[in-house]
Amino acid sequence: MLKPVAMVGWSGAGRFEDLEKTALRKLSAKRVDSGRVDGTMLATADDPVEVARTLSNMPGVAWIAVGYRFTGTEGFLKCLDSLGKRYLSKGKTFKISAQAVGSDVTVGDLVLAGNSELLSSIAGAKVDERRPHVRFRVAMAGKRGACGAEIRAGPGGSPTGSEWASCLVSGGERSSSLAWMAALSGFSIRLVHSRTDEIALRQVGKLYSELSFRMDPRCLELVVLEGRDGPTGRIGGWLRGHKGVAFAGLRPERLEGTTGLAERFPNLVLPLLLFQDEAVGAVYRSLGIGRAAGAKGEGFTLKNLKGSGAYTESKFGGARADSNTVIDAIKRRG
Repeated sequence: MLKPVAMVGWSGAGRFEDLEKTALRKLSAKRVDSGRVDGTMLATADDPVEVARTLSNMPGVAWIAVGYRFTGTEGFLKCLDSLGKRYLSKGKTFKISAQAVGSDVTVGDLVLAGNSELLSSIAGAKVDERRPHVRFRVAMAGKRGACGAEIRAGPGGSPTGSEWASCLVSGGERSSSLAWMAALSGFSIRLVHSRTDEIALRQVGKLYSELSFRMDPRCLELVVLEGRDGPTGRIGGWLRGHKGVAFAGLRPERLEGTTGLAERFPNLVLPLLLFQDEAVGAVYRSLGIGRAAGAKGEGFTLKNLKGSGAYTESKFGGARADSNTVIDAIKRRG
């Protein structure tokens, strides 16, 4: 009987150990046995498609495949034949990508044997190394391994590490994109929002919710600043008391009157200044949270960022949650 498995490909950035640790945390509520072959994590579960769905947007994931475990070359060909009948048909093209560690069977042996098996069993199927309709993944260590059909690409990036970065988020397109890009860079993320109105707060709640399902929620926190000194005053005061790195996703035209900003706030970084709006928009669309109806535009200028504003903090973090749960929790604590 074939044993189902989800195969998770590592992007190669950051540490594989961080990818494995984060994935197991996300899968903690599911019955999963994990293993690894070089840069591929193998998660054995009753429903590998559900595992793949849970991990497919996680930072550090290059690709996701579902298939079966096997023992020996004959077992590999049996798995591949079963997958081929499910995913291939006449006229479709395929490619086999293989890894082999500590095995008498080489990568070339696996690919050649697999190609021969599929070409002989699936009439009209063809090999295409450049743009295949279906990509099969094989990972083998010794005599044991796994074979699967890739069902989607992951976001890439680096697995979530232990270093925290704070992202100043308005709820708009640019700052939300920056937060996801910081997560893909391997940071644990603290979303810092200086409250202006209900619409912006709800967009920030959506951002937290989306990120909480993509990364380890224990590496995610939302901080909402409130007070009488206005949005920029509160942020300035918060930056003064904050020692770690803080990212802001401002447009170049919003930098008026910021002479000496680096001297006053050496922990503030503006990494999106050289990104075109089209690139930022593509990242934002990939988050799937949408622009709120009635939004007045995003962000704020740094013109009055003097660092003397008083504020209070409301926090939510450490858990996956829908946006309404996030907003309700913030309002109760505010």
